[in-house]
Amino acid sequence: MKTINTKRFEVGIHDKVEGVIRTGWFEHNDYGDEYGGMLWFNDDETLYDYDGIGGYLPAEILDALEAEGFNVDDMRPENE
Repeated sequence: MKTINTKRFEVGIHDKVEGVIRTGWFEHNDYGDEYGGMLWFNDDETLYDYDGIGGYLPAEILDALEAEGFNVDDMRPENE
């Protein structure tokens, strides 16, 4: 599992396993899982869904995932 730390969040990404949906999670450094949730990725490393918080994922999380090579374009509010 890969862990990414940002200013306000810890983001975990489970290793890619053939035939298994790749998942991850995020958690706020101060509020824990009260402001956290799950992440789901397609085989092409596109983030296609999340849960745990309403609205949009914070840009901080999206930027960190993108820096790791994940496609998060569909999750950015400006791309709706």
